This record gives sequence, structure tokens and C-alpha cells, in this order.
Amino acid sequence: MNSGIGFKIKRLREQKEISQEALAFHLDISQSYLSKIENGVIERIDFLFMQKVADFFKVEPQYFLEDQIVQNNTDNNHNSAVGNIYSTVTIHNTISEKVLENLIQNQEQLTKQQEQITQLMAIQNKLIENLIKN
Repeated sequence: MNSGIGFKIKRLREQKEISQEALAFHLDISQSYLSKIENGVIERIDFLFMQKVADFFKVEPQYFLEDQIVQNNTDNNHNSAVGNIYSTVTIHNTISEKVLENLIQNQEQLTKQQEQITQLMAIQNKLIENLIKN
């Protein structure tokens, strides 16, 4: 059973009957990058990107972190007729709602600060251009 973030994105996309290309366009990424995420090639995903995906599908970001499944192979009696027995361990998300809210607020503040820096740089560039012209 695959329960990684990429698999969950793919499952949501297919449930909404949205093509990879259309979702990638909406998320402002390439289709090949989305494909790599869905296929588990890319496992580390930026928090802001996850928020964007969660907003698009109208789910909480925590949805992508819940119920991560780890499978451990154990072989009873080494080479028994039964073969390998799979035990499944469920790891529950232990991040509290308050911590998650703080992370989101911090990311939003960082985004606003980056936008302000971009605006200031644009103003600075215009001033430099005017100084050069004069």
C-alpha cells in the first residue's frame, strides 16, 4: 500500500478527474516535476507548495502527513511454508494543531517579507536607472 504524499496528491487529482498537466499548470510547476512527486521520486516537498496543493483540493495540509504506513518484513521459522509475514505499523502525526497553525503563519509572514523585499528591489532598480539617465 502506498500512502506517501505524492500518492495522496495523485489520488486526489484522479478523484477530481484533473490531468497532471492541468494540475501542474495551476500549481505553477512543470508536469514532469508533478509526475516525479506523484511517483515518489521526489519525497521532500516544500511546505508552501504543500499548502498550495491543500488549498487547491480544499483539504487540510495535515491530510498529507496522516497515516504514513511503514511495512516491516519478518520471516517466521526462516523459509517456512508460510513465507514472509508482513506487519504493518501506523505512525500517527504528532504535530499539534497549534504548531501547525504557527508554521503556516510563519510561512505566510516569510512570503510577505519576500514580496516586500522584491518591491523594494524594484524601487531601488528604478532609482538607479533614473540616476544613470541623469
